[in-house]
Amino acid sequence: MLDQYYLSNAMKIAVLARSGQVNYLSNAMNSTLTQPRPRGRPRGFDREAALEAAMRLFWSRGYEATSISDLVAAMGITPPSLYGAFGDKKHLFLEALDRYQAGPGCFAYKALTEEPTAERAMRRLMMDAVKSFTEPHNPRGCMVILSATNCAAESDDVMEVLASRRRAAQAVLRQRLSIGRAAGELAPGADIDAFAGMVTATLSGLAILARDGASRASLRRIVDQVMLAWPRPDAVRV
Repeated sequence: MLDQYYLSNAMKIAVLARSGQVNYLSNAMNSTLTQPRPRGRPRGFDREAALEAAMRLFWSRGYEATSISDLVAAMGITPPSLYGAFGDKKHLFLEALDRYQAGPGCFAYKALTEEPTAERAMRRLMMDAVKSFTEPHNPRGCMVILSATNCAAESDDVMEVLASRRRAAQAVLRQRLSIGRAAGELAPGADIDAFAGMVTATLSGLAILARDGASRASLRRIVDQVMLAWPRPDAVRV
């Protein structure tokens, strides 16, 4: 019975996470960033490989610091090919962001939907973030957190895309904590808004520290300290 309860609520979190991303992307792409799909001759390059290269460059340097010349050099294409295949730099960034969240950044979705308790979900979320942020063969840190922290006014829409996705992620954290509190995993009076904010702030801090070169071991110790604040009822044992 307990396993069925957690499975049911994990599915709710999965639907919430998916719908939040898809709905926001749909709204963004139908706003000021929308452009007609280009027509013309078939392109002579591997679009997926080019998008992967763009994702890694944006992830490493950030949106504002990445120029079109940087992108075409990394992607191995010409500027006309970039505009023809992806629209413009902003559209390319949004597509690269989706690729990141479906690939290297999908650890959050897995942690929140696969663990049987909220406590284990939060610990795994942060520990998997540490692993992702310090992966030796990837740029350090988190693309969603770090790629547009300081942009010019004309890039406000890009900053809002990222801020909206971070807010959506925090809402999913809160929902997972709410499910856990209803199941008796947290103290009845636990402030789930504050705890969701604390986990979100920790993830942002871990991303910055990882970008600055902090070791994986030191970041894991931070997660251990954060989890000491878990508002666990005396009867609950993980």
